[in-house]
Amino acid sequence: MIKLLRKAIDGLSERTKTGPLQFIHPVFEAVDAALFDPDYAAAQAPFIRDALNAKRYVFSVVIAAMPILALSTWFYGYKVPLMLFLAYGLGALVEGIFAWSRKETISEGFLVTGILFVLIFPVTTPLWIFSIAVVFGIIFGKEVYGGVGNNIFNPALVGRLFVFISWPAAVSPPEYLKPAGRLLSYVGTGVDAITTASPLALFKTGNIADFHTLFVGPRAGCIGEISSVLIIAGGLYLIAVRVVNWRTIFALFTAVAAAHFALAGFAGKMMPLSLEFFGGGLLLGAFFMASDPVTGPSSKMSKYIYGAFIGACVVIFRRFTPLVESVMFSILLANAVVPLIDAGSRHFRKLKEKTYV
Repeated sequence: MIKLLRKAIDGLSERTKTGPLQFIHPVFEAVDAALFDPDYAAAQAPFIRDALNAKRYVFSVVIAAMPILALSTWFYGYKVPLMLFLAYGLGALVEGIFAWSRKETISEGFLVTGILFVLIFPVTTPLWIFSIAVVFGIIFGKEVYGGVGNNIFNPALVGRLFVFISWPAAVSPPEYLKPAGRLLSYVGTGVDAITTASPLALFKTGNIADFHTLFVGPRAGCIGEISSVLIIAGGLYLIAVRVVNWRTIFALFTAVAAAHFALAGFAGKMMPLSLEFFGGGLLLGAFFMASDPVTGPSSKMSKYIYGAFIGACVVIFRRFTPLVESVMFSILLANAVVPLIDAGSRHFRKLKEKTYV
């Protein structure tokens, strides 16, 4: 049975290497890498231990995000898979054009990038704005640097930042639509939607969401923020299979807690620590974006510094800026200084080696 499955997958992969179905070739390669041991090593980042190459990394992230997308689809309705289909379609198109111009095959990286685009946008985002974000993010966040493994910024966050600056009201997460009756069953009831505010937005108006809503969900915000427990479960899975490095995440959470208490007496009313962690996009950003092996630093020490930098920036931005959510800005800023962090870590290591000589 296994041999027949392997033969079928290999056959589909071979048939889609060229021709009109080439854009789905990375999907079959990713399935093959996930079900069977890859017979070749990764040529560029991300480099993963235990025979995990880039395709297996991609497939693992997709698995981790599936429960979040499933709950979002059940809660918000058909627009979630529609946005995913749009992200994949546009992603394959853009990457296909660049791959054709470079005489290369399409990278399977768009499978992860497409999911991240959906997770970091509110469901109320107009589809034309979402489409612009996908195209802009892939072109200027990935392809201008040479494609997967060469980009210094997270492509999904680049697209999100561009449309946030251009149409802030249309893509801001404080307000969202909660379909009444789940999926499409509310059609004909006379109730189109119920509007509510995200936990961080509620806090700024003097209200605090209960812990059950913060942790279990469903709660307001972007699509991927619907349930903290599902984000944590997916993140722990990625750590367990060694797809992401725990050092960045540990340092990020530690820095958030430390900065939270250090700034307790500043900027008015103190935010509850539970709201700091579970009220916005911190968990989603930590497990699915800050831990990206391509845009993150390389050494162990650098990962600690990188994570701590993001965590401190998140708390500082939340305290001293009018922005409700600041994880996006913090991660992109940290991406920009990764070369400096890596260089500083190497310099410190050399000084330490000289000291012991």
